[in-house]
Amino acid sequence: MDIPITEQTDFVVKSIPDQIEFKVWRRDLEKSEIFRDMFALCDQGSASVGVKTRANAGCYVELDEPAQALNTLLELLRQPPPPPLLSLPDCESAQERWMKLPFSQRYEHDSVIPFPLLPGMIRLADKYGLSDSLVRSLRSHLVANAFLHPLKVYGFATENGFEDIAVEASTYLLHPPLASYSKDDISVIPTVAAYHDLVQLHAHRIKRLQEILLSEEIFPFGYGLCTLHSDETARLWNDRRVQLVPKIEAASDIAAEMRTLVDQLSSCQTCRKACIAATEMLEVCPFHNCLFRGLKPAIRV
Repeated sequence: MDIPITEQTDFVVKSIPDQIEFKVWRRDLEKSEIFRDMFALCDQGSASVGVKTRANAGCYVELDEPAQALNTLLELLRQPPPPPLLSLPDCESAQERWMKLPFSQRYEHDSVIPFPLLPGMIRLADKYGLSDSLVRSLRSHLVANAFLHPLKVYGFATENGFEDIAVEASTYLLHPPLASYSKDDISVIPTVAAYHDLVQLHAHRIKRLQEILLSEEIFPFGYGLCTLHSDETARLWNDRRVQLVPKIEAASDIAAEMRTLVDQLSSCQTCRKACIAATEMLEVCPFHNCLFRGLKPAIRV
């Protein structure tokens, strides 16, 4: 993202460590609270704000920022990136329909800023007081990365107090099991407490999934009972869930695991129908799916 260097600009920003200059428009710099304050003091005649002049070069300021960081900052000011949200027809139900989309379909992925660039951008936006709309846009890009980089997004969001983004990222940290991550991978989580929150999330989900599975009967209260095969079918159902319970992980799909019995019961339509109904009930039971604000376990349906 190179800043165009043209003669039709009215200000120069110079990187002190790299001694590289960027020609920019003052109107772009004024999108930053820090630069606005600087210009306000300069216009009042203060000599201590750092704005200098030189012959045939106009006004300039020197900043103790690497050229790469300055380049990123100036590009954010010149052309703020829009949110990568998928466009929907403008109507009252658009937001509701957007929320119901699978996460991977909510964003224009070709326009999502890659995660490695975002931490630096977000820190620059905070340091230089960029607009709230730009900050919200950068955060939406961060959320859009949670699907592909959940651990990194979770670590960065936790470190910077973005609890809502940490909550979203935790949704995609159910698989693989936390023990499968290397020390280097897990080191992106900034605190023991933040890691422990994920451990608790996994433990809560496993416990809740086990409870849901063990409480779901194939003929609940005699509903859909097969008078010919009820005992045998109930035994098959119970044997299968007893085998499954100790193998449940945080991301386990217990409904899919139990659905394997449907084919075994194909010879009896009554038993087969009861099995389908029972597995459908497993699909709609509420369970711990993410962390709550304040990083406490929450229940999502």
